[in-house]
Amino acid sequence: MDGMIMAMAIGAMSSLTLGLNLEVYWAGNLTLSTIVAVVIGMVAGFFTGIAVSLMASIDGALAGVMGGMMSPMLAAMLSSPMTMVWFLDIVYIVVLIMLVALVREARQAFREEKLKEEAKRSE
Repeated sequence: MDGMIMAMAIGAMSSLTLGLNLEVYWAGNLTLSTIVAVVIGMVAGFFTGIAVSLMASIDGALAGVMGGMMSPMLAAMLSSPMTMVWFLDIVYIVVLIMLVALVREARQAFREEKLKEEAKRSE
């Protein structure tokens, strides 16, 4: 479950922030910024999830599609998108920090479970 959450978060947040930034950079080229954001979000989500399972990689890729479709449209609708760019960049960093904490927690739980199994075997 942790791997699926990580794949979805990486796929969605990378495509969301990238799509918004690209639409601001390539003002008026909604098609190109959407395509690039979707492809990079799919790739990031897929490769994050493939280490866990096929289902996690599919979830990550689809989260990348969702974020890549939404964020360039949001940037195109805003009259002053820089506030949203800064906000989403900060949210992206916060999410990455939370994912690092999730990995640490999952690793600790795995180690504790492994120690319990070894203790049962040695009895």
